[in-house]
Amino acid sequence: MKATIISDKDFQTDLFRNLFEKIIVYFDSKGIETKTISIGRNDLAFCMGCFGCWVKKPGECVMNDMMSQINRNFINSDVVVYLSPVIFGQFSANIKNAIDRWLPNILPFFIKRPDDSTMHPSRYKQYPYVIVVGYGEDISDEDAQLFIDITKKHRNNTEVLIYKGDDEDISQELDKITLRKAGGYL
Repeated sequence: MKATIISDKDFQTDLFRNLFEKIIVYFDSKGIETKTISIGRNDLAFCMGCFGCWVKKPGECVMNDMMSQINRNFINSDVVVYLSPVIFGQFSANIKNAIDRWLPNILPFFIKRPDDSTMHPSRYKQYPYVIVVGYGEDISDEDAQLFIDITKKHRNNTEVLIYKGDDEDISQELDKITLRKAGGYL
């Protein structure tokens, strides 16, 4: 089993380092091969909205930056973990950019969700199971809930965890997750 951990190198606080180490140790204890990718503001261009990933190079971004490596590792993993500080109930800008640039992995068409909202269908039969961990020492309950709600609204097959420094909680939460590839809609 393979896992990829994607983190924001502009927010590598003591809390982050502790969380990162706990997840690495946890995956090692489960025999999971782990690849880590740390992104900063100069590692990824912003999406130009050109849709080249759908029409010029289907499945690949037309910009040549670190996103090609991220997408390759993403699709070849069983589990992907995003580690992001919670900033006003949202991802950091670098993690949000990486998630936005994930667009080549879905198709350009629209389908209707059960709640009548629309979404893009999957490009591939299976994807890695995604775990998003928002971290921060002083995350309000409101910001934590906003982070969880927005993340889950836009993604299926995704687990959202909040880490405020309680090491036992993060291990227990990871134990509740069945680490596996996910099928169906994203």
